[in-house]
Amino acid sequence: MKINYLRMKISLLLLFFVVLQITASSAPAQKKLVFDLQNVTLNEVLEEIKKQTDYKFFFEREVIDLSERISLKAERETVEIILERLFRGSPVTFTIIDRQIVLTKKIAFAPQPVYHAEMPVQRVITGTITDSSGIPLMGVTILVEGTRTGTTTDENGKYAIAAAGGDTLLFSYIGFASQSVKITAVDTTVNIALTEEVNSLEEVEVSVAFGKQKRISVVGAQTSVNVEELQQPVSNISTVLAGRVAGLTGVQRSGLPGYDGADIWIRGISTFTSAGNGPLILVDGVERSMNNIDPRDIASFTILKDASATAVYGVRGANGVVLIETKRGKIGKPSIQADYNEGISFFTKVPELADGITYMKLANEANTTRGLAPRYSQETIDRTASGEDPLLYPNVDWMDQVFKDFGRNRQVNVNVNGGAENAQYYVSLSYYDESGLFTTDGMENDDARTRFKRYNVTSNLTVDITPTTKVNLGVQGYISEGGYPGILGGEDDSARDVVNEIFNAAMQVPPVEYPVMYPGDFVPGISPNGDLKNPYALVTRSGYRTDTRNQIYSNLNITQELDFFTEGLSFNGMFAFDAYNAHNILRSKRESTYYVDIANPYNDDGSPNLQETYPGQNHLGYRRQNGGNRRFYIQASLDYNRTFGAHTLGGLLLFNRTDYVNAFAGDLTESIPFRNQGFAARVTYAYESKYFLELNGGYNGSENFAPDRRYGFFPSVAVGWVVSNEKFFEPISETINFLKIRYSDGKVGGASGAGRFAYLSKVEEDNDYGFDFGENVNFRNGIRETYQGVDVTWAESRKQDLGLELNAFNSKFKMTVDFFKEHTTGAFLQRQDIPNYIGLVSDPFGNIGETENKGVDGTVEYYTAIRDFNLSFRGTFSYNENKIIQNGQPEQPHTWLNRQGNPILGIYGLVAERLFTLEDDKDGDGYITTEDGFPSQYGQIQPGDVKYKDLNGDGQIDAYDRQLIGDGDVPRLTIGFGLGGDYKGFDASVFFQGQFHASRVISGNSIIPFNGDGGRGNLYDIAVNRWTPDNDDPYAMYPRLSFGASGIGQNNNTQESTWWLRKIDFLRLKSAEIGYTLPKTLTNKWHIGTTRFYLRGTNLLTFTKFKLWDPELNTSNGGAYPNISVCSLGVNLQF
Repeated sequence: MKINYLRMKISLLLLFFVVLQITASSAPAQKKLVFDLQNVTLNEVLEEIKKQTDYKFFFEREVIDLSERISLKAERETVEIILERLFRGSPVTFTIIDRQIVLTKKIAFAPQPVYHAEMPVQRVITGTITDSSGIPLMGVTILVEGTRTGTTTDENGKYAIAAAGGDTLLFSYIGFASQSVKITAVDTTVNIALTEEVNSLEEVEVSVAFGKQKRISVVGAQTSVNVEELQQPVSNISTVLAGRVAGLTGVQRSGLPGYDGADIWIRGISTFTSAGNGPLILVDGVERSMNNIDPRDIASFTILKDASATAVYGVRGANGVVLIETKRGKIGKPSIQADYNEGISFFTKVPELADGITYMKLANEANTTRGLAPRYSQETIDRTASGEDPLLYPNVDWMDQVFKDFGRNRQVNVNVNGGAENAQYYVSLSYYDESGLFTTDGMENDDARTRFKRYNVTSNLTVDITPTTKVNLGVQGYISEGGYPGILGGEDDSARDVVNEIFNAAMQVPPVEYPVMYPGDFVPGISPNGDLKNPYALVTRSGYRTDTRNQIYSNLNITQELDFFTEGLSFNGMFAFDAYNAHNILRSKRESTYYVDIANPYNDDGSPNLQETYPGQNHLGYRRQNGGNRRFYIQASLDYNRTFGAHTLGGLLLFNRTDYVNAFAGDLTESIPFRNQGFAARVTYAYESKYFLELNGGYNGSENFAPDRRYGFFPSVAVGWVVSNEKFFEPISETINFLKIRYSDGKVGGASGAGRFAYLSKVEEDNDYGFDFGENVNFRNGIRETYQGVDVTWAESRKQDLGLELNAFNSKFKMTVDFFKEHTTGAFLQRQDIPNYIGLVSDPFGNIGETENKGVDGTVEYYTAIRDFNLSFRGTFSYNENKIIQNGQPEQPHTWLNRQGNPILGIYGLVAERLFTLEDDKDGDGYITTEDGFPSQYGQIQPGDVKYKDLNGDGQIDAYDRQLIGDGDVPRLTIGFGLGGDYKGFDASVFFQGQFHASRVISGNSIIPFNGDGGRGNLYDIAVNRWTPDNDDPYAMYPRLSFGASGIGQNNNTQESTWWLRKIDFLRLKSAEIGYTLPKTLTNKWHIGTTRFYLRGTNLLTFTKFKLWDPELNTSNGGAYPNISVCSLGVNLQF
């Protein structure tokens, strides 16, 4: 019923847009203007035209003197007539393209020369000029170098000019990099695709906090990405961001359909947990998730990184801000775009486990080299190798059994936009469908197939109610459904949690334990309590789980110009309401398991003689869980922007409030709405487009702190200097076209880790706390009080940023570099320095943490064109280092035990020097002891066991010998670089992403051989590289094998140490694409628009020294759903 209701609303909304388009009024060029301006500057005239028409002017400073004073009166005249009168007799001409007016210098055309016999023969050169996406450009200037011969392109981007062999044609257009082409003796056609050069535009605007600013005036640290790069065959755009955006780090921890979102951070980790360091994500100005947005609906994607850029968001923006704007309509007839792609998916890396023969031989070795009897007889090994009886002597690769080789991936998007002068619309419908890679062979219920489907709708409407009043209405929504095996987990377990159980089972069950299935569809199993679960049965016979989610986003934004009060002043109000609902239905079962009677394995009819080992539940159970929330957001602001000659002044006053309600609260605390409100202010000043100043301030309140400490004020200041606009820079301006230096300094507040109502102590039931009476009676029940911190308040971070922006060689080369430093004080932590004799059950919390984070990030771009061939390169890098300054821990007896000065997510463990060798057994008794001259370690030690470093020299390896050994699994360095090119309709691109300075300790089943219950446990095939008496290598990959969790040497060799530490750095071919756009001669003949076919791939190759599993996965033993690669074929149509 809810889904039908949503469909009805979407249908009505689409119908409204269609009716609006039919009833829309005439185009802006026909609007009649009325004004009377006397003795004003030319800039004021242009501003008046902009105000009445919403036209934007594009020009270079050298073209027009904006300070020239004129008088002009218009009485119901069109823009074109007014501009003709305005520039009559001047060296300026204009071109109107949609809602843009481009002002350029007039070209004086010389009379045709008289040709003599010795002069080169001229001929007519024709061609078409487009932008990088193939859209024709009108008004491009074409000149024959060294002459006054020139022309411009028409509305279809076509031109014709007389030139001779050896002449050079110069192509220039406002907002694009100029190009030159030398004409050969046989050339008759020259087509050019110009690349954008937005830094040359005085009027280009970019997204900033709560508004727009001219790019030249932006003094905060921010980075944008070309949204076309986000259009990959993925369900979640967070998985494609790493390496594409300078300053952003992203790690994809799982590839499970529907749960494959990446963890992202801006400028790394700056507080004590990676979980509390995520950025604020705003979609159309409202805090939302990016996980379910169709990338084809995104108009711009920007991240704000420093205090100046994020200060007005207050505490919400403490860890950076991601600004996402969805597409809006444009004036013109309806334009339809459709994109369809279909692909196959496969895992980037599947763990490679040892076969049954290797497993049994190594299991025997693990016993015999420790003085125990072998576990498997030679007859068992031989029969398993022969494959003569797979029911009694199985040899199962569980990874092969639970996975299939390929899945399917499909995406469809259809959108339409258009409108008239006073109303524009954008409507998009999209569909995403992905099938998982768990096997479907033998599956009892089709609903257990791993899959994810999502339907999206995006609609935006812009209406000019009056010439000074604009209304934007946006409604977006999605419905998604995921299907998974019905493994019964905990009540709060997500599908990702329970699916990982399949991998854990595959890592635990040896290949020779039992076959995949017995005849008659009986499930093999050996454990009477249901442990050691059959991985194949978990996938195909555990029932099914369905996760359904839907969400509606809505925005109503009203902008009212207040020029009647004072010029340049406007009011903006916004109201947003979001509703999210989720529920999962679990139909789970656990079938009975059986095992062959070894003493009498077969019945008289030849069927296996099966004995029940576990009485299961052979019918489907039922469990339903519901969740959801409602979010209300209001925002009101006054915005001011005005130019006084060479001075430009801007300002912002803003109030916002968010109310978040848990629609399915489980207790009283959860039912209390979350509220956050704040005030923000910004003042900007610019002089002659050279010197810029920006002041920001945020005043925010949080429920987490006591009333007298609830609010905090966080200011910032930023300055910028466009050096290239100085007179002294002119001698090198043709080489270095643009140079800007900027600096920002400010404070931001943080409440991460504090939790709700952190200033209140909590009294709660605790079954682990109580009193003991008598010698044998132990009652563990009681009431405990958790002391929070009555005086806790905001953590404060001082953020500093020094940035450099440079364009060179006609803006073909661009570079942006930012150096940053963040110092945080007052982080919320639980104290650890209170002695036990004080008598506190729980130590109180306080603002005692202090950290530092610093680094550098940047972007390098290069564009060039050689005749019809265009080439581009773009690279990014992000590097940061963090450290703990204070964490509330007492001073340790040894310096290496202190965590102060070390990375926030540092890994601590023992330092493994090598493996003990036979020579180390000085007395020849087969054991390594203190009598052999070595410190005592963990349990009995033999040659082949791990030798640790005694850091404090006390003759004993213990907790006092642990030190920092690794960086943690969040990379400190992220890079990305890509190359793209196009030639006569063909285009190709590749993009590489890399992450470095990350590490992980590997452990658990399959990593530590035979360490599972009863000595069981699968193992990786690399275990063959091990220490043996015949391979007395102190640096073999694996120590001397041991059988069982308590086997000799096992406790020693499984200690967290550098022996098991692995670098998880990698370089990945993240995407590659080849495309072909049909010639316009064909599409015009067939009466269709631009048509492009493409072949695209993601996660195609990974270069890493870590070979066990995909290095991004959040697992210590490989027991997680791997990330996926996708190869897809698609078509894009524009009408």
